Amino acid sequence: MSTTSLRVLVVDEHPVVRQGVRALLERGLEKAEVTDAASLQSALDGMGSQQPDVTIVDPWRAGGDVESILSTLTSKFGSPIVVFTADGGARLLSDALKAGVKGYVRKDSPGEDLVRAIQAARDGDFYVDPALSSTIVLDDGDKTLSDRQREILQMLADGMQTEAVAIKLGLSTETVRTHTKRILAKLGADTRTQAVAIGIRTGLIE
Repeated sequence: MSTTSLRVLVVDEHPVVRQGVRALLERGLEKAEVTDAASLQSALDGMGSQQPDVTIVDPWRAGGDVESILSTLTSKFGSPIVVFTADGGARLLSDALKAGVKGYVRKDSPGEDLVRAIQAARDGDFYVDPALSSTIVLDDGDKTLSDRQREILQMLADGMQTEAVAIKLGLSTETVRTHTKRILAKLGADTRTQAVAIGIRTGLIE
């Protein structure tokens, strides 16, 4: 295991939640350095030059609009975000995924789920609470991916770049890009990474 400390920022208005998360992470993660804040503003003011490796936030309890909170945290710290909230509705989960979060865990889930989400975020992966992964709701419209689109999405999930996919399938790179844009639109994703995450969580790909 790396000897480098893992810096975690916890943003939640409830002191009991912050204290509980701090205790959980200090017990469940080796060399965790946990900083907490009651609001977005206090987090921005309190971190100074320190940059968290992972930010945990309940955006509905941090004093502002969800989208703007997540955007501000991302632009300020540049660290992956894990949503930790009691609001576990499918629409909120979908909105959070589209906003670019790396993890989403309900507060009534086992503590191990939050630890796994933080570890996944640190490693550049996604983690969605198993109790919620089957409830992702996509935007209205045509959700059905064609066999070709599913094939391309699977290749993207396997780490292949557009040019490699085009060569593999005997298509032009522009055709692959067009398919990719349609996949993102159908899944309500803003990036290929988000599309892959939604595809995995909804069983479209492996």
